Formats: sequence, C-alpha cells, structure tokens
Amino acid sequence: MILITGSSGFIGTNVTKYFINEGEKVVGLDLTSPKISFPHELFTFHKCDLTDRDLVFKAFAKFNPEIVIHLAFVTHRKDIYSEFMDDAKITLNMLEASCKHKIERFILMSSSTVYGLKTIDEPVNEDDKLNPKGTYGKAKLMAELMAKQYLETENLPITIFRGFEIYGPNLTIPSIVRKLLDKAINKEPMILYCYGKQKTDFTYVEDLCQAMKIVLHNKKAIGETFNVGSGKAYTYEEFAKAISKFLPSKIELLPPRPNEQPFYLYPTVEKLKSLGFSPKYDIFEGLKKTIDWMLSNHG
Repeated sequence: MILITGSSGFIGTNVTKYFINEGEKVVGLDLTSPKISFPHELFTFHKCDLTDRDLVFKAFAKFNPEIVIHLAFVTHRKDIYSEFMDDAKITLNMLEASCKHKIERFILMSSSTVYGLKTIDEPVNEDDKLNPKGTYGKAKLMAELMAKQYLETENLPITIFRGFEIYGPNLTIPSIVRKLLDKAINKEPMILYCYGKQKTDFTYVEDLCQAMKIVLHNKKAIGETFNVGSGKAYTYEEFAKAISKFLPSKIELLPPRPNEQPFYLYPTVEKLKSLGFSPKYDIFEGLKKTIDWMLSNHG
C-alpha cells in the first residue's frame, strides 16, 4: 500500500495514476477530492487535514501503508507565519506517523527552489550551496532538514527529490508552462521577459514517476537527495518555440522587468541515472501529451 499526500494536485494525480497502472494499491490523502476517477479496487481517497496530527495518525492506523510519497505542501500564498507553520505541521506529522508505523520507504518531494535563482549558466548538482528565495523555497528546505533529522535519529528510510519545471496532463498550477500554453491555445502572444533567456529543465511528469519507482526499489537511495529532471535544459524562448510547433502563436520577447535578470536553474541528473534512471520524454513528446489533455479539457 502506497500512501500519497496531496494526491489530488497536479503531481499527485499523475503519481497516483502511474502507480495504479503499475498494479499498486494507493490511498490518497488530501483536502480536495480527486478530479479524475480511479479503480475502486486499487484506490481509496481519504479526506484529511494534514496539519492535524491526530487525523494523520488515524489515517495511518486505518490504512497501514508500507510506502509514503509526501507531495502535499502549501502552494497558495499566506502570511509568513501561517505558511511556515502549516508546512512544518504537515511534514512533521507525516514524518512522525511514518516513524511510529515503521514505514518501509518515504519519498519527500522537495523543489529546485532550494537552490535559488542561479545567474551563471551551468547545471546544479545535489551538493551545490542552497540559497532559496521566498517562503516556498525556504519552507521546502525546512522540510528537507526535518526529514534528514528523522533519518539520522530515527533511521526513517527517506529519499529526497528536488524537482525542476514539472509539467504534463492535469497541469492546473499557474507555472510558466501552463501560462504559455494558455496563451497559445487562446491564440494570444506568448510573452517572455528577459528576452526569454531564462533556462531550466522542463520535466515531463511521467519521468518523475519513473524516478520514484526506481528509488523505491533500490536501497542505495535511502538517505540520498536526487535532482529529478530530463537532463536537458532549454531557454524559455526555445520552449515557447516548441509549443508553437503544435499551437502556432506569436512569441514576444521583452526586456527584464524592474529588479529582474535572467536565471539559470537546471540540474545534472547523473546521480539518479546511476540507479538506472533514463528519462523517456523529450519536450516535444511531453508537450504533445500535455496539449492533447488541455485541448480535451479546454473551454
């Protein structure tokens, strides 16, 4: 049994679908019901406020999972105190419940935002200095540190993932990919600041799911932190041009806004590849699947 927090979100929906397709039984914990249906014999949805320690412990006692994939996080802006407090409670509750129930494996979904926005055009690796900007990146780093403490003192078998620009079907979050696709579908210009020179790794969500499957079956991943990406970096302009091959749309390259400069945030994924990870989707395959989903749900 795999317990997935944030199972109704963009990544959660795709991770749930992936493991169900692999024949795994999944229980999803979220405040919001899933937008798509899954086979009842393999999926159970359990509405749960993850900031409530008692409710989290009751969910673990009820479903007795062997594996936890922890995706849930505060993504909507709150005041600083509430955002940090909720994120801390969510992650601590999951770690504590997993520890008490002797979970076999625990994946914590962190973020590339822990690196900050690099001004040098070179990949980041897992040992690079961390310099998160904003409450989201700092809260993700806080979650990583909490997880490492449970690893060190309680031997909780944790693996940390740092995801980059993840996209795919069910993409509802207002990411750069969703914003550009919305513009292109509506036949509006795709507007890019810094002349589109920002550079990142656009990662198709199924490659992330594949990475999760690999680490869950490899004990060498316990206690490790992995960058997860396609291994290829593209500028925003290059990505917009790829979109325009499917959805012809004008690209407007504008200068930086006040206090803005191009950033470069893309990983080396050699560490993950050493466990057998091999990304399957280039941006054209990934975009086609994402666009097909958006067009079927547009309107």
